Amino acid sequence: MFDLAFLLAPTFAIFFLGMLLRRASILDRHAADILFKLVYYLTLPALLLSVLPYVVLSRQMFFLPLISSLVILVTFAAAIVTGKALGMRKPSYAVLVTGSIIMNLGFIMPFVHSFYGDDGLARLFLFDIPNGLSTYIIAYSFACRYGGIAEKPILRRLITSPSLLALIAGVLMNALSLRPDSISMAILHSISKLTIPLVLLGLGVSFSMAKINPVYLASGIALRMMLGLALGLGLARVFNLDGLDRAIVVLSASAPAGFNTMTFASIERLDREFAATLVASCMIASMILIPLLLTIL
Repeated sequence: MFDLAFLLAPTFAIFFLGMLLRRASILDRHAADILFKLVYYLTLPALLLSVLPYVVLSRQMFFLPLISSLVILVTFAAAIVTGKALGMRKPSYAVLVTGSIIMNLGFIMPFVHSFYGDDGLARLFLFDIPNGLSTYIIAYSFACRYGGIAEKPILRRLITSPSLLALIAGVLMNALSLRPDSISMAILHSISKLTIPLVLLGLGVSFSMAKINPVYLASGIALRMMLGLALGLGLARVFNLDGLDRAIVVLSASAPAGFNTMTFASIERLDREFAATLVASCMIASMILIPLLLTIL
């Protein structure tokens, strides 16, 4: 238990530092957006290219995108049924559905890196492929349908994603046994080390909550995390996954609601307070759930 606390202490410390910096008016939401853009366009692609060419990719690992897709589809169906059963207004209904299917794998990345290292990150990146695609193909389309104000999802935005391109390049380099030269690797490694601190600071700065219908909030948390946890455990057993592969599936499937839930709510003028509170509440729940799962997986 002491070892776990030692590994996770920096993760929690940087997250709470982000909250303190916002409270002290040193950083604000605009600053958090800049931090996330740095991660998206620079540090995460560098991390992918510094990790994927070197890890051992087994056949079993390629079940991870399939499992991720199944988690998303089942959760999507369950969220639609739940929202209709609760008779939710369209702006809140859209937030419930999008928040349920977008997994915030950036939030669990620091935990995975601290506990499982580069091998865990490689599996997390593979699991994230359908999650990233569904964020814009399914979740954003759903938000547009019930908001109908912003631009429609654009395929170009997906195929030009720096992270997706870096992931594809990293997997190809691994398959072809290509490695960056020593100077390039040193540069990539230096940039990639910024990823986790920037993500944690951005998450802390973005943290906010409001008074929301407790049934709606409980439903969102249950759909995203509790159903996700059940699906992760069940699908890991169906596909006979064990060890690190099983751990990554369970942790990823039970991840909190993604920050794009708030982005889409803002763009499409959905229920912004519900979106912000759902994301924040899931993060709080994850701070309890993730360390617990790390001790038993």
